[in-house]
Amino acid sequence: MDSSQEGRMDETTNKRIMIVGGDSHFSYLMQRFVRTSAHQIISVNLGEDVLALAKGKKPVAIVLDVDIPETVGWQTLRTLKADPDVGRIPVIACSWLDESARGLAEGADVYLRMPILYSDFGAALATILAKDGND
Repeated sequence: MDSSQEGRMDETTNKRIMIVGGDSHFSYLMQRFVRTSAHQIISVNLGEDVLALAKGKKPVAIVLDVDIPETVGWQTLRTLKADPDVGRIPVIACSWLDESARGLAEGADVYLRMPILYSDFGAALATILAKDGND
């Protein structure tokens, strides 16, 4: 591998995507999806200090399960988007409920309704990263 390929590979793999969920099945599926995008994974449970971790790890995107438990998920979205240090990080909000209007109003950059197909996730991730100049 020549040095230009090596640098490009390091640049891609150093990008982190934070997965925030309360359900192990959701987290597992999102981790599998993210692995195919050559990004590093930061997996976080909803009970953890998501804001502090986002500030410290500086992910290029956050995938957030807003359903489990509902109030914590939605509050996490509002807290992230209200913070001046991490508020610009794009968030993909995921839910079993058809609440895309609420998700977008609360600050999500993309709202995906579960069950999520890989093609939908990949398109959403590509869109937000390209919009933010991170791709």
